[in-house]
Amino acid sequence: MTAMVSTVLRDPRAFLLPVVGCAVLTAATLVGGCSRAINGSPQSAEPEASPAKPIPVADLLIEPTRFPAHYPAVVLGPQDVDRVLHEIDGVPAGSVVTPPECAPPPTAPNSAAVQGTDPDSGASLVVTVTRPAPSLRARVDQLADCSSFTSAAGGDVSQVSEVTVDLPPAPPVDADDTYAVDQTVTSESSGTGDTRMLTLIALIDDARVTASWRQQDASDTSPDTAALDSLFTDAVLNVRALIPR
Repeated sequence: MTAMVSTVLRDPRAFLLPVVGCAVLTAATLVGGCSRAINGSPQSAEPEASPAKPIPVADLLIEPTRFPAHYPAVVLGPQDVDRVLHEIDGVPAGSVVTPPECAPPPTAPNSAAVQGTDPDSGASLVVTVTRPAPSLRARVDQLADCSSFTSAAGGDVSQVSEVTVDLPPAPPVDADDTYAVDQTVTSESSGTGDTRMLTLIALIDDARVTASWRQQDASDTSPDTAALDSLFTDAVLNVRALIPR
């Protein structure tokens, strides 16, 4: 730029020469001087992969045929799923829990369940899958602080049940987190005696898998741990196969 100004000052007639030269130089620069050869043939950009759709909880559920033969099982409808989720927590829907900090978290709407019942003993096995799952550690901490609490069905003080809680060792399965809870519900008004529930819980990615044994009038009955352990392991492996690490 400095050379152009000095030329104009010396001789106005020389004005066209630098302009023409600059234009030629600019064109040459655009065509050749600033060009760079790129080896290879042109490639079109690959389209971005669409995110994988989450697997529906119903597809994560173990099949009823996988239940022990003496627990013939069926997949439950939505209303029964909600019922068994409350049964697993030991607190019927709409109950008032005392102390209130022992109230279980709300049941998740995105859940599925399959239940089998032994026609001879009346004991049942239930497998559920919930996704996304609430924190397992928060629930364990809550249960550890609530070894005993009461629930009043529908807030009716004449329908009060006492729930006692024990936390056995966590089940050793291939999961991100696990725990076990053994609950006994005692209701003086129902006349059915104690109801006992032993539940095994696992977290796999964002899916919670539970397997529960439940028996009414279970004062002299021990949980069917062999059937429960086997069913729980199969249920966890089924989800693990569909949600790999």
